[in-house]
Amino acid sequence: MPTLISALSDAVAASPDRIALVFEDQSLTFSELDQHSDALATALLSRGVSSGDRVAILDRNSLWFFVILFAVMKARAVLVTINFRLAPPEVDFIVRDSTSKLLFIGETFIDTLSEHPYPGCDTWVVEQLALSLNPDVSDQALPPVLAEDAAVQMYTSGTTGLPKGVVLSHSAMVNAATAGHAVWPFLDEADASVLATMPLFHIAACNLGLAALLKSARVDIVNQADPLFVADWLSRHRNSLVPLPTTVIHGMLELPDVGDRDFSALRTMLVAGSGIAEELIKRATDTFDCGFALSYGSTETCGGITYLGPEECVQGAGKRLTSAGKVMAPSRIMIQRPDGTPCSTNEVGEIVCFSDRLMDEYWGRDEATRAAFRDGGYLSGDAGYVDEAGYLYVVDRIKDMVISGGENIYPAQIEQVFYTHPDVLDAAVIGVPDPRWGEALLAVLVMREHVELDADAMIDFLRPNLAGYKIPRLYRTVEALPRNATGKVLKTALREQFI
Repeated sequence: MPTLISALSDAVAASPDRIALVFEDQSLTFSELDQHSDALATALLSRGVSSGDRVAILDRNSLWFFVILFAVMKARAVLVTINFRLAPPEVDFIVRDSTSKLLFIGETFIDTLSEHPYPGCDTWVVEQLALSLNPDVSDQALPPVLAEDAAVQMYTSGTTGLPKGVVLSHSAMVNAATAGHAVWPFLDEADASVLATMPLFHIAACNLGLAALLKSARVDIVNQADPLFVADWLSRHRNSLVPLPTTVIHGMLELPDVGDRDFSALRTMLVAGSGIAEELIKRATDTFDCGFALSYGSTETCGGITYLGPEECVQGAGKRLTSAGKVMAPSRIMIQRPDGTPCSTNEVGEIVCFSDRLMDEYWGRDEATRAAFRDGGYLSGDAGYVDEAGYLYVVDRIKDMVISGGENIYPAQIEQVFYTHPDVLDAAVIGVPDPRWGEALLAVLVMREHVELDADAMIDFLRPNLAGYKIPRLYRTVEALPRNATGKVLKTALREQFI
């Protein structure tokens, strides 16, 4: 069974001098990517990193992400990716929970270290790598890497609000890339390239880059995704594949000179988020003359496990545009009732995923890992149904996850911070429709008697402990939250009241 390391070796052998990575005015060929990651792996071993150790990275997108990823894996260690938008206490939790032995950190985040030093965790500033590595020298043999070895550990939050480390193996990551190759056959073409617009700490962005690299295709890495920048980059650099939220697609269509740009190299736009309106598909198709695609998945399934491809994601598709497509073989999904029995066609139940690329475990959380699986299938916590033609429709988020601006947000974590406010007696956070972000966060609070809610002051209270995108901007107060007999807040009732 191949590993990401052996798969990279094949790509390097096939096209050693082809450009692999581009970031701003920097680039690396496949041979240079291989040599730099070899040198960094040797350096990691010399610093005491060994098999199974966790090595974290806190940085914005840069040329070095994939160098670090492959280097950590070549040392047979595990890369822990950290969302750079998190507040310092949230970063602190992940570094400590993962027991990371070393932290790669971007210069802009060094202040985080002064606020939260990590005893026993070495640090390495990403921007200093170019000065400290000698790609021509590798004085230590690299350990053999196995397909079942853990490759990455990416953190996601559950309904408890505590982040959980999702451990993904080499085989899972290779299988995810292989699934991508099946739906993006143009990655085999000599001039193929992808534009990585999303943060690389996300499984979707990381997978997209790996799928391209393992086919010797170029990955252009950027740090912004505003409409003008993306339109300019796509037309100048002639990328084949790009993931974009509908907000950016819409913004590009509003550019006065969008019709004068050359998008002829673009083959597919992956629509990030939850669906695309038929009218937007029509306008975008007329302008960009490319295909569009949607998918459904999670970190635990190592990215998208279903796919609605360009041949079906078209004007006139009607209801099918609200689907997540069909499952990508050899994976399969089953819709199950709470007792584990299969649902009938069009019957809503929990989406259960069976695949050769499911997570190994939640790091250090045996009980949560056991609860996440039933008979070999991953219990997604999402409600959906499959129609007669085999298309999956995701109708709700069982775990109350909110998707705002493409970010997955778990209200329980926010609620826990509200509970620390001296004037807040009870709190619930729900998602409400928002024309720009898809969903916005609405906080429903029970305040102490005779205390009036000051929304601006509440936002200031949350800011030190939560990433900006997790801070609600909408507020309502009630005398009491609706609860069931066991004390659980009835968020359905809140949605009915406030949406």
